Amino acid sequence: MQKIAYLVMAIAVVGAIASQSTQRAYAATLVPLPAGITADGIAALNTPYSLGEQGDIYVCIVSTTRQITSLHLIDPDNVFYNYVGTPALPITLPSGANKCLHLQASDFGLTSGFNKVGDWTVAVDTLPGRTFMYEFTVTFMVVPESILGAITAVTAPLVALTGYRMLRQKRF
Repeated sequence: MQKIAYLVMAIAVVGAIASQSTQRAYAATLVPLPAGITADGIAALNTPYSLGEQGDIYVCIVSTTRQITSLHLIDPDNVFYNYVGTPALPITLPSGANKCLHLQASDFGLTSGFNKVGDWTVAVDTLPGRTFMYEFTVTFMVVPESILGAITAVTAPLVALTGYRMLRQKRF
């Protein structure tokens, strides 16, 4: 019975570790214009973002061809993160193509996602000269990524407690 308790505890620990999301490398890409965007600007979809999330930030140009010359992500403490993604700057967004530049936190060197809670800002400078700024919020909110994560988060402590109680009863 003791061996079974140890085995159950080991499975719970392995399940908790395996359910954690893996980090992926992203590259900024030109994507079709998301629904609801009809003007030049920046949009952060599905906000507020959670701490550690990558986010979905879109820089969209629909009126005239613009070249993005500078791209920054500014955290709540006013720390600037320069764009380090691919393609390299300058990036040309043609007018009339209904395309947007899709960015995530990893495109600014934040491979583990947004690392601070608060209001973040995206700042974009373009040629012909125009600056676009967009502010969004990152909150401390734990949302399981899948049902497996939710099940593991609930069952792992219960299994560990049950195993501990079983082992404690065997000793006395």
